[in-house]
Amino acid sequence: MPRVEQTDWLETFVAVIDHGSFSGAARTLHRAQSRVSTHVAALERALGGILVDRSHRPIRPTELGTAFLPHARAVLAALERGVEAVDEYSGTPRGRVVIGCHPSVSAGFLPEVLAGIHAQHPFLRIELTEHTTPDLVAGVVAGRFPIAIHSLAADPPSADLQSVHLWTERFVAIVPPGHPLLAEERAADGSLLPRAITEHPLIAVARPGAQIDPDTGDALQAWGLEIPVAWQTQQPQSVVSLARAGLGVGVLNHLAAAVSDTTGMVVVPVGTLEEGRQVAVTRDLRTASSPSVDIVHQAILDAPPPAGLLPASRASTAGHRAPRP
Repeated sequence: MPRVEQTDWLETFVAVIDHGSFSGAARTLHRAQSRVSTHVAALERALGGILVDRSHRPIRPTELGTAFLPHARAVLAALERGVEAVDEYSGTPRGRVVIGCHPSVSAGFLPEVLAGIHAQHPFLRIELTEHTTPDLVAGVVAGRFPIAIHSLAADPPSADLQSVHLWTERFVAIVPPGHPLLAEERAADGSLLPRAITEHPLIAVARPGAQIDPDTGDALQAWGLEIPVAWQTQQPQSVVSLARAGLGVGVLNHLAAAVSDTTGMVVVPVGTLEEGRQVAVTRDLRTASSPSVDIVHQAILDAPPPAGLLPASRASTAGHRAPRP
């Protein structure tokens, strides 16, 4: 029977698959890349087969690696729960919790939440990993992290996950002073009518070679607009910079704009709050409850939303799963 001598081998293998590279795993685990390669090779020798397809970029598991991956995750999760059980008995939580989130959430919401958790539970280790909306929900489903904070765009319901609505935020247009868009007709509350942006090149968040981000896509659909993206980037700050260069109208959710440097730009709400972006915290109902995850999850639920956003009613919860490919 194969003998896996170190749990570090499992942790390294999972990190390589999750990050798609040996270098990414090395950065995450704070280990030399040579050590990461050594761990994966040792695990492959112990199991008697190749786990990682090194010829593909990003790196992906082989068939054997795909079969072994959920068991590696389960072992690491069970070990984590064992440590937490001891911590719970001693009254000192020392577990590790990874939160998947949007960059705007990690910059504009979570710092104060984590500061509060750290003040009460200084030995609790919390890590943030930033992804797009589809990847965040898929990450919870795959077991890469137990909690995700993400928009509810394009997520069909599922009983496997529990999502609690945290807040709703408007979308905003970002343009330089004097831009023609600012002379357009406004709603009674001063927001731009969505149709006004159709006359200008659109700058938005999108993956390379992919369609527009689901969040912005849902907003455009709610506004009844079909606008091709003239310029796209994965970073909200780059949306602002492209708009500052006069390439078009940047469109972002409120929080992404708030944590970006919009100095010298004009930020104007677009559409109504009902057409805005709904943000939720999601956790997996298929796994056993963890004291550390419970602490973090409750702290997120108890925290007020960032300034300028509408808190959600917590009277109900809804299930969601990753969008279909």
